[in-house]
Order: sequence, then C-alpha cells, then structure tokens
Amino acid sequence: MKFWKQEAGEYKKTLSLSIPVIIAQAGQITVVLIDNIMIGQLGTIPFAAASFTNTLFSLVLIFGMGYSFALTPLIGKSWGEKDYDSIGAWIKNGILANAFMGVALALLLLILYVLIPYMGQPESIIDSSRNYLAILITSVIPMMVFYGYKQFAEGVGDTKTAMKIMLWANVINTLGNYVFMYGKFGAPEMGLTGAGIGTLLARIFMALAFIVLFYKNRKYKLFVKLYQQSAFCWDRFVQIVKLGIPLGGQIVMEASAFGLCAIMMGWLTEVDLAAHQIAITLSTLGFMIYQGLGAGTTIRVSHYKGADNKEGISRATKTAMNLMYLYSAVIVILFIGGRHLLPLLFTRDITVINLAAQMLIVCSIFQVLDGIQIILAGTLRGFADARIPALITFISYFLISIPFSYLSAFKWGFGAVGIWFGFPVGLLVCSTLFQIRYKYILKKI
Repeated sequence: MKFWKQEAGEYKKTLSLSIPVIIAQAGQITVVLIDNIMIGQLGTIPFAAASFTNTLFSLVLIFGMGYSFALTPLIGKSWGEKDYDSIGAWIKNGILANAFMGVALALLLLILYVLIPYMGQPESIIDSSRNYLAILITSVIPMMVFYGYKQFAEGVGDTKTAMKIMLWANVINTLGNYVFMYGKFGAPEMGLTGAGIGTLLARIFMALAFIVLFYKNRKYKLFVKLYQQSAFCWDRFVQIVKLGIPLGGQIVMEASAFGLCAIMMGWLTEVDLAAHQIAITLSTLGFMIYQGLGAGTTIRVSHYKGADNKEGISRATKTAMNLMYLYSAVIVILFIGGRHLLPLLFTRDITVINLAAQMLIVCSIFQVLDGIQIILAGTLRGFADARIPALITFISYFLISIPFSYLSAFKWGFGAVGIWFGFPVGLLVCSTLFQIRYKYILKKI
C-alpha cells in the first residue's frame, strides 16, 4: 500500500510541476505565431527582415535559456539537503551570473548588428533588420534576469509563478505590437520597429514582475531573508557559469541541427521546404510536452539528490518516462491517423500535403526516442551534469544525425524525406548514451 501511495504521489508531483511549464511553452508558441501573423500584415519586406533577425536572435535566446538552467539543480539540491543558507547564496550569485551573461549576449548581438550588411542579405531588408535587432538587444538583460528568478523558483518547486508572468507577458507583447506596429491610441505607426518595442515591453515586464513578487509574495519571505543575508561568492558564481555554458550549448546544438536540416531542405525545392516547415511545426506538439516533463524531472531529481535518495531519483525518472510513453502514444496515433488532414491547417497544395504526410510518419517513429532523450536530459540536469551530455549531443547530432540526413537525401536517393531519416538515428544514439550516463551516475550515488 505504501508503494502505491509513493507512486501515485510521484505522478501527482511530477504533473503539478510539469503542467505549468507546458502551459507557458504553449503560450510562447502561440505568441510567436501571433507575432508572425501581425508582422506578415506589414508586407513581404518587413516579414523577411523579421525572419532573418529572429534567426540570429533565436540562437542567443535559446543559449540564454539553457544557461539559466544551471540554477535549478544547484538550488534544488540545497532544498533537498535543507541547506537554506546555500539557497540564499545561490539566488544572489545566480541572478548576478544571469545578468552577467545578459550583458555578454547583448555584446555578441551588437557585433552581429554591425555585421548584418556583410551577411549577403537583400539590400531592402538591411535597415529594417538592424532597427529591429537594436531593440531586441536591449531586451536581453531583462530576459536573463527573469530567467534567473524563474529557475530559482523552479529549484524550490514553484513553476506556477513563472507561468502566470509569461502568460501576462504574452498579452503585453500582443497589445504592444498592435499599438506600436499599427499606430493605435495616438502612438506613431512604427511597423517592424513597433514589434520590437512590444517584445521589449513584455520582457521588461517579466523581469520587474518577478522582482516585485519575490519581495512582496509571502511564500518567498524566507528566501528574501536568505538572499539579503548572503554575499557575493566568486566560487559559486564561477560554478554557475561553468555549469550554465555547456547546458546552453547543449540546447543550441540541438536547435542548430534542426536548423541545418531546414537549410538542406532548401537545396531541394520550395515544395520540400514547405512540407518540412509543416511537419516540424506539428512536431512541437510532442516536444512541448516532453520539455515540460523534463523540467519537472530536473526539479524532482535535484531534490532527491540533495536528500541522498537514490530510490526517489529512480522513481522520479521512471514516472516521467511513463507519462511520456502515454503522451507519445497519443501523438503517434494523431500523426499517423491525421497525416493527410493535419497539413490542411497550413496549405491546400496536394503535393505539399502528401510529402508532409510522409514526414509525419518518420516523425511518429522518433517520438518515443525524442521523449526518452529529453526526460534523461532533465534527469542529468538534476544531477548538475552538463559537460558529458553536451558532448553526447554534439556527437549524436553533428557527427551522426546530420551526415546521415545528407547521405539519405542526396547520396541514397530518398530526397526530402531522407533528410528526416537522420532524426530517429541521431535520437537513438543520443537516448542510448544518455541512458548509459544516467545509470553510471546513479550507481555512484
């Protein structure tokens, strides 16, 4: 009876941590879609400029998000150990480390801003791209400050606060776009620059809202006291940076691999690229859920690690896996059964629909593999293990998946669908190596 209570409790806790993360990610996907629709109304040149600028900015954004993940396992471990003094120190040094990285990323983007005219882009989009990027650069520091508070909250098991802030920020972003892009309520009509202002306002709100809640919300009262009593510690600061950089790199490598496949798709035809865009967009239905479960797993594992509870770590990972298996089964049924219907949401071109349907079959094949590697990546983050997983990610995607995609498409004659063949192969290698790494670390505990 005690065993079943533990199992049921683990499922409940994992879901309560994961669902807010999933909702926040769904909100982010929705607001990106709304952004694209609104910018698309401005015309082809602003839309092209936004697409190019967002491509540059997105990798920086993804790295910053991954870098901030370092704080969760460090705080989570201290929470499990009931070492509250360390929590205060991690918060203070974590916020500083995130702000430091925000400045570094802003400087990197400033270099890209200077280099835009030399990147071979059409002359017509250069000025718009630079103006848009200039505003996005100013949003990086408040974004990283927000991520610092968000990861602290997740470290102590609070995922709802960040979810609520992000959903309100999405509303502010959309309203800001409407007012400044189209010149409403007396504001000047600023076009694409107005979209950048909407994004900037949303990110400033995110940072300020979490700072205010941190000091005013009663549930954070203990942490405010611990934060105020702590001091800057160079060793802790460096530890966060050393853990954050490979975590950020790991996520960027995965995103870059999928981006390179899109580039290869562009070497074929417009039809192939359109079908790929449809399939990759639909694949986020699975990825979004798995990422939420992975975040919940990180929190649970870090708490159990702090409590030196090996059985709890194993149970938390198994629970997340079982939830992932259940959801991936739903996605597989949806993709296979609706492979000719789902693309109709995007196009009526029968050629594109048929090709996207083939890609969705391949997408169905690697759903479980993708889920496994994301859950295990979450577990390894809970261990504060970053360098080896980053190396595994590099090997799996850049040395195996991408070359396999190229060979399948251009040497073995499978064309556009062949590019998708590299995904299950790379994910199989990645999930297998993550499993080996997980068992190795678990034995040492």
